[in-house]
Amino acid sequence: MKDFYEWQTGLSGKIEEVNETLLKNIYTEQDELYEMSRYTIDAGGKRFRPLLTILSFEISSREPYQKILELSAGYELIHTASLIHDDIIDGSSLRRGRPTVNAKYGINDAIVVGDYLFAKAYELGSRYGPAVSKIMADAASLLAEGQILEAVNLANLSMSEDTYYEIIKKKTAMFFSACALGATQVAGADPMTRKNLTDFAYNLGMAFQITDDIIDIVGNEQKMGKPSFVDLEHNAITIPVIVALKQGTASDSAKLRQILTEGSVNENDKDLMKDILVRSGSIDYSFSVAKKYTENALKSLQMTDRSADLDLLVDLATIVIDRISQLE
Repeated sequence: MKDFYEWQTGLSGKIEEVNETLLKNIYTEQDELYEMSRYTIDAGGKRFRPLLTILSFEISSREPYQKILELSAGYELIHTASLIHDDIIDGSSLRRGRPTVNAKYGINDAIVVGDYLFAKAYELGSRYGPAVSKIMADAASLLAEGQILEAVNLANLSMSEDTYYEIIKKKTAMFFSACALGATQVAGADPMTRKNLTDFAYNLGMAFQITDDIIDIVGNEQKMGKPSFVDLEHNAITIPVIVALKQGTASDSAKLRQILTEGSVNENDKDLMKDILVRSGSIDYSFSVAKKYTENALKSLQMTDRSADLDLLVDLATIVIDRISQLE
């Protein structure tokens, strides 16, 4: 069974070129700004968005993928900038095992760095013409809408599943879809290929975010390399909690509400919450929803011509859902 890191190994050359493109295009003679911007890029990351952009382009075109590198870097810069702003909003001190930009350089400078990366991203997108620029801008606008929708529902224990899906659709799934849409636009792909790849990316994004939200609660911190319950520490209500509150026993739901309204989650609370969520069936339910989105993603590729790049997308969809089984 592959994991993300094995999947990325075969794409290491492309990732290296993406990183080089990122560093080249964030360069500024203002030394302090470049240092802070480079700090965020050097932190690494899975680079899913640029890789999804590149693979979608290669499936749709016979031209070398280097043609799409700057667009793929632009999408990654938007993602990175949004994480900087997320960390400011959440007051987070760590990201990918290192101090966040706001923790290292201060909130004021972090805001400027985020703004700078957004600006550089849109400049990169503009190199591909107005249609691609609009795709990128629309995706960023939806991301902002999703962020605000999440913010106004922080600690809202009455939040519905539909609202949760709307949040992750705008924050994650539509951005994944935009990566494929921009790539197929540049490639001049036929309408069917464009639809297949954007549908795949959308469904993959939904599955990816739901599995992330499950892992945040039931993941092993040492195995996953990051702390658990990060979402709940920041009062973000996700699908396992929504379902547990709705279908758990009266006593379990009351206890869960009590923990969530106390403002802090200690280690004993984490263990109790995991037990409540498992007993309620909310973890299994959430997993079934993520699996359904993954199945929809794979169905979207059935009418696309077979290729090595298509196989990589199939592998990626499978890995997203397999993350849950790797927790056992």
